[in-house]
Order: sequence, then C-alpha cells, then structure tokens
Amino acid sequence: MITRRIIYVMMTITIGLTPIAHLNAQTIETQYDMYTDPDHTGAHPVTELWVANYAPMSNYQRIMIMFDLSSYMGGSIDSAFLNLDRFFGCPHGDPTHTKIYEITETWDESWPENVHISHGTTEWASYTFSSNGWHEIDITSLVNAWLDGTITNYGFVIQALSGNKWSKFYSREASSSVRPYLELFGYSGVEEENDDKRVSFNVRAGSNPFYSTCQINVPEGSTVEIFRVDGRKIYWVESSGSELIWKPSESIGSGIYFIRATQGEQVAIKRIIYFK
Repeated sequence: MITRRIIYVMMTITIGLTPIAHLNAQTIETQYDMYTDPDHTGAHPVTELWVANYAPMSNYQRIMIMFDLSSYMGGSIDSAFLNLDRFFGCPHGDPTHTKIYEITETWDESWPENVHISHGTTEWASYTFSSNGWHEIDITSLVNAWLDGTITNYGFVIQALSGNKWSKFYSREASSSVRPYLELFGYSGVEEENDDKRVSFNVRAGSNPFYSTCQINVPEGSTVEIFRVDGRKIYWVESSGSELIWKPSESIGSGIYFIRATQGEQVAIKRIIYFK
C-alpha cells in the first residue's frame, strides 16, 4: 500500500500598502494642503501634514485641505471619500481622534503657518486614525453641500480632539504614490439633471455666452439663484413671472456661473458664461 503524503507549504508575502483606485470613481488631487502650528513656527516639512491637540507639548496642529470642484458645481454625488496616507502616530502608533469642519475664508499655501484658519461649527465628519497606511474618510455630505451651493468651497480643516497626540500624513508635495486625493462616486452632472426634468420643469437662458444682461425663463413662482463656480451665491429672487433679467453688478467678473431654479421638489440647473 502506497501512502501519499501531501505537504502544504504556507508562504507569507508582505506587500506595501498602496492606494487602490476604485472602479467608476472620479479622482481629484488636492489644490492646496498644509498644516498650521501656532507654537512651532518654521518647523514645517512641506511634504507632511500634522494634526494634534496635546497641551503638555504645545502641539496644536491642524490640517487644511482644498479640492478644486469647479467643474462639478451644480451636480451631485452618491458618495465622496478623502484618502490620506498616515506614516506616523505618536508615541507608538497611538490613535488620533479628529473632526472635520468647513473653512470659512479664502486661503492658499501662502497662509501664515502659525495662524489657525476660521472654520464653521458644523461637524461634517469624525474619524479616528488608529494605524499607519491609507485611510478613507466619508465626506459625502460636505461635498454635496459645496456642489449645491449651500456653503462656499474654501476647503476643510481637520482638528484633533483635546488630549490627542500626533498623526502625520503625506501632503501633495510628497511622491505621487502617497499624496492625498478625493474620490467621487455616482456623480450626476448639470446636464443630466436638466434632461431628467426637461418635460415638466426647466430653466432657459437667452444668449449664452452673454455680455451685459442674461434673460432667464423659468416657470412662474420659481425661486431663482445664481452661483459662482466656487459655490458662492451671488443672486437670489422669487420669480413673479416666467421671465427674469439678470444684470451682473460691476463687482461680478467674467466666467462660468450656474442658475438654479427651484419649484417645490423640482430643481433645474443651467450653466451660463459671462463675458464682461
């Protein structure tokens, strides 16, 4: 009798953590990112983002990030995820509990590194960074609020809870494999939204592009709003008829704008171009 002995060999393969692009995702890299640190001016590695709120060592770092969403304005998404690569947790990989708030003023990477930026009080997301490697943070509600013009897109700030030590991440200046990015899923554009409602509800503009005044045709009783590409509302009116004339003020510059008309639960959006 022949006995067959089968020997199983187990192999362990270590693979470095790298970002994996999801199918059907629209990926956006950061426009600006940096961190502020009131007590350690001049010690800011440009390739890193730090967040902490730890009094004994005066570590009050906050992260600021902004994505350019101008080409998505007026649309909506099913979900949005911020992706960050953490490479360090202090002192031994300890977790850092954080909250995300919308920034409420303009900035870029020339912002003074020792000054915390102004932000709103709405907590758009909370997240605990408990390990090194890639993290996905759900910021769907915040992104949709930017896209529909509820708030202006100045980006967001990541702030640690009191008593939490460092988490450090790679910034957009780091190598391409570790940079932060935003993923959008289920994006519905402006044209798609108008097409779905073309029969029952629509908004039309006269000459487009226009040079001095814009004729807007909507169903009577509609609420009409006009937004810049960054989501800031610049005009609002309750229509008493089917035709409105919008004459941009002197402070309005040339560019792309969005007209949003609302009547009950129906919404229609039109993109227009203004040449001054």
